[in-house]
Order: sequence, then structure tokens, then C-alpha cells
Amino acid sequence: MLAWLKHHRRKVTTFVVVAVPLWLIVSSAGAEIGASSSMPTQWAGGVVGGAQFVVSSTIGTVGGFWTRLVGGGDVAEENEELHREVARLREENTRLIGVLQENARLREMVEFQTARPDFELAPARVISRDVSPYFRVVKVRIESDHDLAPRMPVVAPDGVVGQIHKVYGRYADVVLVADPRSRIDAISQRNRALGVVQGLGTEADYRASVAYLTDRDEIQLGDRMVTSGMGEIFPRELEIGTVVEIDDSMTGLFQEVVVEPSVDFSRLEEVFVITDVD
Repeated sequence: MLAWLKHHRRKVTTFVVVAVPLWLIVSSAGAEIGASSSMPTQWAGGVVGGAQFVVSSTIGTVGGFWTRLVGGGDVAEENEELHREVARLREENTRLIGVLQENARLREMVEFQTARPDFELAPARVISRDVSPYFRVVKVRIESDHDLAPRMPVVAPDGVVGQIHKVYGRYADVVLVADPRSRIDAISQRNRALGVVQGLGTEADYRASVAYLTDRDEIQLGDRMVTSGMGEIFPRELEIGTVVEIDDSMTGLFQEVVVEPSVDFSRLEEVFVITDVD
């Protein structure tokens, strides 16, 4: 018997692996869920299940080794390289956005300089700002060889920034329109009503008020206030801001008028100092 099994072991193995599972399928067909199986069926199912477990485990183990041997190390290295490339591209994109934004600002400054050939302009860069809400000051570094002096007007393409307060060689402190110490002679562009724009020094914003406007001046919301040229500090027709609030209750002699500066001081990076006017 043993000799016969040794001689026909391949046929027996094939029968067990192929025929027995088929017999199990046929014998279990139509059986109800939970119904008990016969002893031969249980024995055959155990044998086949054990054989399938050994085969599947062997295949899985070999497959895992093969994956690690052939591709695992390469995949990990490629993933790390991709992470480095993504980080590099993100950093490069951030720098590119900054360059494009700076180019846009500088283009506006060049256009402003071209549009006002009668101004002698010294470009300057904002390097710091006072954090106190009651003293709105920025420090600038002059990017040219112009000589500066206190009270020189400072502007940006969007309008009036303020005046130079103190000079330290190539550096200067600039008092903004929103500073309570700032006084700028102004006029309504719509009806030429005269007033003086002075900073409010509020903590939440950079707004200013317009003093000495009476009810007869007929100021309206949306009126644009520009420099009047009086006092011979600021040239005429430079935009200061837009009227956003009017209190005409007339508890005093003058209206209470509030303007929103045309320059966004929270984003200010480059300015011009007007050193001379033709």
C-alpha cells in the first residue's frame, strides 16, 4: 500500500487538492445556513482548509519578501524624494508670489513717478512701524542720495502717507496721516470746501477727521479730500482719503467728518519723499 502511494503520490495530491474541494461544494449545495455537516465532510473540510492555509501563507510570505526585495526600498526612497521636491516647489512658489507682488508695487511707483515729472522724488522703503495706536509712525530707509529734512511730504501711488518727522542720515521717521499730530490742509474735490485733515489716533484703524467744515460746506459721504496746496508743504491735488462718516447734529460750530485714508497703511512697503516741486 505504501509503495503504491509513493508511486502515485502526484495523482493522490491532485485528487485531494482538486477533487475533494469539488466534492465539498457539491455536498454543501442546497444546505441550510447553520445545518450540521457529516463527519466525512467535516474531515475533508479540515484537511483542505489546512492545506489552503499553508499555501496562502506561503504565497503571502514569499510575496512580501519579493516586494521588499524588488521594490520596497525604491518606493520608500522615491516617496522621500517626492516630499523633498514638493517642499522645494512650495518654497519656490512662495518666493515667486513675493517677487510678482513686489514687481506690481514697483510698477505702480514708476507709473506715479512718470505721471508727476514736476516732483523730485526720493524712493524709500518702510523698515519698521510704531505699534502704538496713538503715535502712527513708520521708519523708512532712503534708497537714493537725496538730502531730507523734517516736514517733507511723503506719498505713495495711492495718495498721501504723511510727513517726515525726524531724519537720521539715510533713515527717517514719518508721521502718518492717522497720527494726532498730523495736520494737512485739504479741500473737497467735489465742491472745493476747505478743511484740515488731522489724525484721530484710534486703536482699531487709521482714520482721520476733517476739521473746520460747517453745515454750509455741504460735505457728502464719498467726497474725496485732496491736498489744497496751502501751507506750501504738500503740492495740490494729492488724494488724502474719502469721507465715510458725517455727524451734522451741529452740537458745535463745525461738523464732525471722518475720512478713510486712500493709502492702506497696514500694507505699506514703499513710499516716495517729495524733496522738491518745480
